[in-house]
Amino acid sequence: MTMHSKAAIGCLLTGLLVGLGGCGGSDSAPVAKAAPEQAVSAKANRALAVNPLWPVVVPYQKPGTEAADFNDALTKGAITQVANQVADWQLAQYDLRSNKMRAEGRPSGIPQGWMYATWQIGLLAWADASEQVAYEQAVINASAVNQWLLGPRIYHADDHAMGAVYLSLYERRAAPERVAHVKQTLDQVLAAPLSIDLTFNDDDKVTHTLAKRDFIDPACTDRWCWADAIFMAPPVWAQYARISGDNRYLEFMDREFWATTDFLYRADEKLYLRDSRYFERKDSKGRLIYWGRGNGWVLAGIARVLKELPEDFAGREKYLKLYREMSERLVDLQQADGSWPSSLLEIEQQSPPESSGTGLLVYGLAWGVNQGLLKDEKYQQAVTKGWQSLVASVHGDGKLGWVQQVAFAPGSATENDTQLYGTGALLLAASEVIKQAE
Repeated sequence: MTMHSKAAIGCLLTGLLVGLGGCGGSDSAPVAKAAPEQAVSAKANRALAVNPLWPVVVPYQKPGTEAADFNDALTKGAITQVANQVADWQLAQYDLRSNKMRAEGRPSGIPQGWMYATWQIGLLAWADASEQVAYEQAVINASAVNQWLLGPRIYHADDHAMGAVYLSLYERRAAPERVAHVKQTLDQVLAAPLSIDLTFNDDDKVTHTLAKRDFIDPACTDRWCWADAIFMAPPVWAQYARISGDNRYLEFMDREFWATTDFLYRADEKLYLRDSRYFERKDSKGRLIYWGRGNGWVLAGIARVLKELPEDFAGREKYLKLYREMSERLVDLQQADGSWPSSLLEIEQQSPPESSGTGLLVYGLAWGVNQGLLKDEKYQQAVTKGWQSLVASVHGDGKLGWVQQVAFAPGSATENDTQLYGTGALLLAASEVIKQAE
């Protein structure tokens, strides 16, 4: 590679990440005798005059955070301090060269997959609620590095989740490349929908052989056969239906959502089993096992679907009924410290906090309170206690602890365990809790 080629690539990456356009010519000339930030501002203004779709230039912020003491009060300042600290800590882990988080962040998966999607969904929601354009810009930058691609598995809900990020950014600036792969993927599913059984069979696997790695998954995961999928895929399908005005996407979502719900929801407990492997498994007291984070995925997912459903959608009331039933039950299962246990029915004694499930449940409940759907004071009390538990789980530097690692059942977490989806869940919660402070 020649020096000129290297310079061109470097200039292209710089232009991509700060939105200053191409290299060379009059646009690349410095502004005479101006301070660096003034030069950037002037250059950006010229670029934006040519192409309004370029990202907004935001001031440079040094990665990392200084340790701080947090206040768990529901005030705008207190909520902003802790949420910003969490967001900044997580952003400081990102490595542009690998497009991944640093090893000590203990992530797994791919940058277009569900873990990164949950983090980006939360960060974008927090950017909107707190009106901080720098965080929106961070999401735009990460999406551009992803080349606006979903994960590689056409049918898998985990690989649809990032679509919510791209669709939301498309609604800000309607650049077609932002939704091209979302549309392509959803259209492929619509063209050849599957009707395979939803039974989760570890002995029945399907292998997706792809360029950089193979995925070996239970065959049923080509449909929404596990509770987590409710958060990952249905909101994307509902959002794209609204944006495109094409009800075929909404009809598909509605059909598959209720197939999953009829399979996994237990009306007597008003909770979802994680997947069919838990139809018979019992805890030490002979009860079915209901996973805290699994039901957090569901409640947060239903809230996100409801945000996208048309007010006159014929089936909307059915979603509302399910949302209210689950909310009522989940409030009763909250622990004294405001967290929810990893195994929801095991509330005989205080369990260690689990912050990812708690974050998702605080988000789901706070959204309902803010929308006037959950009117009883007990819901606001649950949100307040839940937020206090989340704040108590944050280290002074912004690292969120007590996050159960990637799993499919209740399990332990420690003060130092963190993950991208936990951070995303906390920021989603913050995006709704701050509306109560205002």
